[in-house]
Amino acid sequence: MDLFDAMFTQRAIRRYTADPVSDEDVTRILKATVRAPSAANRQPWHFVVVRDADMRRKLGELYWAATEYARDNRGLHKETPTYLRSGYDFAQHVGEIPVHIICFVERANDLLMMGSNIYMAIQNMLLAATDLGLGTCYTSHVRAREQEVKELLAVPDGWAPIALITLGYLGSGERFGGAKRKPLEEVVSYERWGQHAL
Repeated sequence: MDLFDAMFTQRAIRRYTADPVSDEDVTRILKATVRAPSAANRQPWHFVVVRDADMRRKLGELYWAATEYARDNRGLHKETPTYLRSGYDFAQHVGEIPVHIICFVERANDLLMMGSNIYMAIQNMLLAATDLGLGTCYTSHVRAREQEVKELLAVPDGWAPIALITLGYLGSGERFGGAKRKPLEEVVSYERWGQHAL
């Protein structure tokens, strides 16, 4: 797949088949992931690939608990719009998805710096997976269960979970492409804010 094709068709995938993902594809995705830039090329990241069914089930339970907590504290309910309901369905089945990649970054006082040092790597991961015909979904609810996630995965002090990326083959009704984006004139200006002509 052409790079621009991957950029234009990559989207969050929330339903997956049970088909396993090959070691070769996982390795290829991770090699692309760590090619991303980071401040001073420090590469302050670590990625834990979880394929064991029991470990995935436990991560899924933590993810669901975080989802329930977020729903209760935002006053959200399952009768809310479709996109929120699809998120609940996804959250209930996270533990069944064939591959989890939990993304960790070295903890720093500056949260913006923490993110800037890993989000480009995560974007590489998502694009590489799309190129291979594999679906992904970026989720951040692991942050709400940080201590439990770290204990489960034997993570040393000094590291913070930033995201859990699900990885697998597209399930029923899923497809690449079609995610809505705002038109350029709403989000881009030239020379000064609000000037929309090149």
